[in-house]
Amino acid sequence: METKLFQYFENSLSEQERAQVEAWIDSSQENRKTAQSLYLLCYASDSLRVMESVDSKAALRKVLSRDAHSRRRRLWNRISHIAAMLFIPVASVALWHLSTREEIEEPIEQAVQYVEMRTLSGMVSCVTLPDSSKVWLNSNSYLKYPVRFEEERCVELVGEGYFDVTKDPERKFLVKTEAMVVEVLGTEFNVDAHDRSGRDIRTTLVEGSINLSFNGNDNREHLVSVRPGQMVSLDPATRDWRIQRVDTSSTGSWKEGRIIFDKTPFREALRMIENRFNVEFVVKNTAYYEHNLTGMFTDQRLDIILEHLRRSSNVRFRTKRAQDASNLNGNQIIEVY
Repeated sequence: METKLFQYFENSLSEQERAQVEAWIDSSQENRKTAQSLYLLCYASDSLRVMESVDSKAALRKVLSRDAHSRRRRLWNRISHIAAMLFIPVASVALWHLSTREEIEEPIEQAVQYVEMRTLSGMVSCVTLPDSSKVWLNSNSYLKYPVRFEEERCVELVGEGYFDVTKDPERKFLVKTEAMVVEVLGTEFNVDAHDRSGRDIRTTLVEGSINLSFNGNDNREHLVSVRPGQMVSLDPATRDWRIQRVDTSSTGSWKEGRIIFDKTPFREALRMIENRFNVEFVVKNTAYYEHNLTGMFTDQRLDIILEHLRRSSNVRFRTKRAQDASNLNGNQIIEVY
């Protein structure tokens, strides 16, 4: 079976053979552990070949070819599929996927290299940026940053990230999202900018100070100074925004694998679960919005959390039928009725 497993990870089996291997993996915990060990061996081997093949000088002389990008994309897709099946958090490094950008009318030698990070559903990863700042990425999130910071430190975020920024009075730190830019010199804050319909973008300051810039519903640019314990919410569609005081004691608890409810409004509790497991709740019974939830979950599976809520709060959940089980973003849909 070891030979079949290597062929499976190399994507060289027929559909029937792949199904047989997957059935064998699911048949016992021992088989799964064997598959995980061999997969990590294949992953390390692939990663080594990719790293050894990177010529940094050549990358500065020309843009990566489409063929090379296609090969990396196929490798990433294969690793994501297998890792999801085996529950292995390998996406935290994202193979240090490098992309190059050539500025118009600028010498190729000045092209900028970027690192792109993507986390799989149900996993959390941490990355150290070139200035020693740390970023934790929640489930199904994306971060892009340059290999080396120059005059300013700028990163792009889709999803949820917790930032611990190294102070540097000479260079401001910028976090760009779909509709908001966060500017900071050194602080800790959480940004929730998942690209989902009907969801607002939230920035919560834990300590330090930050400035937010965005276009409001009056079509004017707003610059908002945020203090510790404050959260700013912005609706990307209507551009309505508000600032409010919040309890930050559990802000970012997701980066330790915890979900903490402390008299948390039902709507906010569902949002926290959505971010952690890349699901979407459709609430049919709006009476639940009058509830507050209290409790803590550490590294618990989604089904266990939902079962606990069902038993303790009499909240009923059901997963939609297979043909309607996900929305356009690929999120699993769970009805609350």
